[in-house]
Amino acid sequence: MFKFNFDVEDDTEQSTDVNHTIQNNGPASVQAVAPDVFTELFLTDALNSLPSKISYSPITIPLASGTELSLPRRDLFDARFQLISQNVDDPDALEQPSINARSALHFLDAPSDLVPLVYEGGLKTWECSIDLASYLDGISSQFDVSGKRVLEIGCGTSIPSLYILHRIFSSPPSQNQTHIHLQDYNASVLELVTIPNIILTWYLSEAAGMYRKSEERADSPLELDISEGLKDAFHQSLMTYGVELRFFSGSWDTFDLQKSCGSYNLVLTSETIYRMESLPSLTAIMRGACKAEDPTGVDDYLCLVAAKVLYFGVGGGVTEFVRCVQSSDKGGTVKTVWEKTQGVERRVMSITWN
Repeated sequence: MFKFNFDVEDDTEQSTDVNHTIQNNGPASVQAVAPDVFTELFLTDALNSLPSKISYSPITIPLASGTELSLPRRDLFDARFQLISQNVDDPDALEQPSINARSALHFLDAPSDLVPLVYEGGLKTWECSIDLASYLDGISSQFDVSGKRVLEIGCGTSIPSLYILHRIFSSPPSQNQTHIHLQDYNASVLELVTIPNIILTWYLSEAAGMYRKSEERADSPLELDISEGLKDAFHQSLMTYGVELRFFSGSWDTFDLQKSCGSYNLVLTSETIYRMESLPSLTAIMRGACKAEDPTGVDDYLCLVAAKVLYFGVGGGVTEFVRCVQSSDKGGTVKTVWEKTQGVERRVMSITWN
């Protein structure tokens, strides 16, 4: 077991005092015999699986302009209640819950405990995802996401994508189709936090203003009713603002770019370089998503990685990542575009593929 104390507490308070734990041998009840394979999770199915009400708490994102943005995140205790309720409603699941259900319940209680090939930390909001959102704000005038294809790899609570969606939903509707695709190893992470966070971000944006006014009663503070009317209004907003959302789970080794978008203009990932064994598959996805080896690929791509300089006791970090990029097929160039040098060192890096 490895521990290092760098993460953001997944509640209303931000903290760097909670252990980020990597377990080589997790609980026997959640052991996996093989990596999860590439699977698409459909938005309609995920929405229909949500309970009638969800609760949330805000997280503060410091912006490049010196201001702050408050984004909503679903409470983990609320997600846990959903899983327990689903098992109660299903007698077979209650008697012998699946490995995925047991795994999700365990890590909802300990979201910073990582077990390779079982759970990769997506329930937690890590510091570098906030760094990446802040950096995106700083370059928003030079890189317009509208009409682009975006992939967030290892999205978890999806703070960078939430920032992008907040900007889209706070701007006038666009005729440009913007594709935002999110990937996480665990399908349960997408179902329990990623998609609910996107719904919450939309609901608190200008795009949902008419829907909020049309409601017969106001929701309780920090709670949201997931009604059929809300689902319909959300889908309508996606069409109005030209946003296509897709969600993928499974290991990076099995990620199928041909079944997703093929190529992307913006590729994002944060806190994903902590394990050396996964670096080759991560860099392969990023390179393939930018179509670096394909002359018909996109020309105006931006590939960004946010990470801590060193993940103590695990072996991963910036040095190992840069070495992997440079030694990959045809290689690439890594440039630091933002860094924090005091305390726990962190960076945002831009990758240009040769």
